[in-house]
Amino acid sequence: MRSLRIGFQINGIHSDYSRGLIAGVESLCREKGHSLVVFSGRAFKWPYGFEYQNAAIYSHVHAGNVDAVVIVTGTQCNFISPGEFRAYLDSVSPLPVVSVSIALPGIPSVVVDNEIGMRNLLAHLLDAHGCRRLAVLTGPEDNDEASRRLAVIRGLLESRGIPLDPELVFPGDFSAENSLLPLKERVGARGIDFDALVCLNDTMATGVLSYFREKGVRVPEDVIVTGFDDIARARYESPSLTTVSQDLRAQGRLAADYAIRLALREGDVPELTTLGTAAVYRQSCGCVPFEVAQYSEIRENGERIPVDPGFIIQTGQEWFRLQDDIVHMRQYLAHLISLLSLRDLVADLRASLESFKIASAAIVLYRREIRCPRTSAFALPQEAEVILRYDEETPRGESFAGARFDPRVRFLPEGTFSARTRTLIANALYHREEQLGYIVFEPGACDSSIYETLCVQLSTTIRSAMAFSEKQAAEERLNDALYDLERSNKKLSDISRTDELTALYNRRGFVSLGQQTINLALRMGKAGLVVFSDMDGLKTINDTYGHDAGDRAIIAMGGILRRTFRNIDIVARLGGDEFAIVAIDVNEAFLETFRTRMDRLIEEYNAASGEPFSLSISIGAVPFTDEANNHLERLLSLADTVLYEEKRRKKEARAAKEPPVGE
Repeated sequence: MRSLRIGFQINGIHSDYSRGLIAGVESLCREKGHSLVVFSGRAFKWPYGFEYQNAAIYSHVHAGNVDAVVIVTGTQCNFISPGEFRAYLDSVSPLPVVSVSIALPGIPSVVVDNEIGMRNLLAHLLDAHGCRRLAVLTGPEDNDEASRRLAVIRGLLESRGIPLDPELVFPGDFSAENSLLPLKERVGARGIDFDALVCLNDTMATGVLSYFREKGVRVPEDVIVTGFDDIARARYESPSLTTVSQDLRAQGRLAADYAIRLALREGDVPELTTLGTAAVYRQSCGCVPFEVAQYSEIRENGERIPVDPGFIIQTGQEWFRLQDDIVHMRQYLAHLISLLSLRDLVADLRASLESFKIASAAIVLYRREIRCPRTSAFALPQEAEVILRYDEETPRGESFAGARFDPRVRFLPEGTFSARTRTLIANALYHREEQLGYIVFEPGACDSSIYETLCVQLSTTIRSAMAFSEKQAAEERLNDALYDLERSNKKLSDISRTDELTALYNRRGFVSLGQQTINLALRMGKAGLVVFSDMDGLKTINDTYGHDAGDRAIIAMGGILRRTFRNIDIVARLGGDEFAIVAIDVNEAFLETFRTRMDRLIEEYNAASGEPFSLSISIGAVPFTDEANNHLERLLSLADTVLYEEKRRKKEARAAKEPPVGE
């Protein structure tokens, strides 16, 4: 039997949910003698910050790189429509695909019975604990599993004649970071006015437990909290989490088996396989008292599961290993400060990666800058370069000149690694809206969150090293013109900080001068605003009237922004249709003054320009007030989030004004 390469597409490798599935897929691939490539990204159209860029790694999911792919569909399509996700699945055809968590027509799917476990858990809350007023923290609106779980809750409560208060149904997205705001607002305003909070996954539930601990809310005395999934952390939590157990490892193994059989065309694979779920009762509902040391949980059938001393010892060992990994990561981050150029970084990388127990790795950089805004689909370029590669057969100290290749054909050149089977992780490398390349590596014994953190830091370091190398090359060219040093130096400075089209500062000038301006303002005891803006409809102008018209629109908008803000403010065009401003000695209340002035100037231009197009712009702004809130990149990211919300409101407003179809 030939050795295969199985792909596994999932929303990151750091969560316990991901770890359980990956462990199952990896164990079966290892038993069968096949390699595994984990494409670790984020959900398509991820709405938070610049992490949407991680999804670029999925462009490598095709028949040139893997023989079949398992897609954890429950983590991939939370922010796109079913039609958009189906279009993605069509794009990877004819690659065999297996779905985990969501049943897809025509695609072998491994799902769990959300109904049985959720129904038993809910009945337990009603019958054993007398709960009558329930709150629910839901999952993504378009997520099939979240919808099924919520439907079970509504159906059972309705059959018992117990109302579900709509105000106690809080929207969530299955993450602990972004799901708690509506709940916090409710608790802050009214306190705990419900008997139990049913969370539709464990990740959100653990976030709730942390929040309740901070607020002094006692679980389960003041309120019961439950989850769904039975991830490893559910047993570690204090209190341990009552939840619904699904066997993630079994799902991963079964999905991998189907993918292998499809790739080898061995036998029939069922279109739908459903695995069972079961409720597990622990401390967070009160079934396991805190003082009890003999058992850790109670199953649906009443069986009490004794405490496993080996589990406790293993947990302690894992904790101390993680502490060691974190200390090593901190030391490595301090070491990276000394690496200025890309050449220095590459020379150091193998030893650094091996110190994180990475047995083999390859880093690929694109040959040109690829800007990938949130609204644009990423497309692989024709040329990339492997700047680093090693495995167990690569002699130490071997120099590597780099290898150029077409990443659209294969994600690594043939022969990059030795022929043995292995598990690889593939991660995108990016900086804000710029795609830099990707890393493919064989993970070791470090915690998966350490590897994700390492990839993020490598992205930042590579971008800084590239910028330094660019600057160094410019200085070397400048030194060749000694006879005109002063003049050439000034010209280079202007070019490096000024946008050619608008004569505003460019991204480099803005980052440099903007941060200096913020630091100076705060030292003088003054606050200010960071504004992120995005022209509305520039693509339409380009498509309809041509790029010359688009350039005129950008130039005009740059002039309007220069007149809107003051001479002391830093106004820049970051690229494309995006502008940014650092305004000092103002607060959020002054933002309306800027808006009014800008709207008036735009209106005057549109009335008098004679152009066939009209200008429009959306802005988002956040304040900087103290040394804890002074990092320009972070402020830009927050302003971008505000901008995104403004664009969404504009879109909804336009849709509300449009007449219904047929009128």
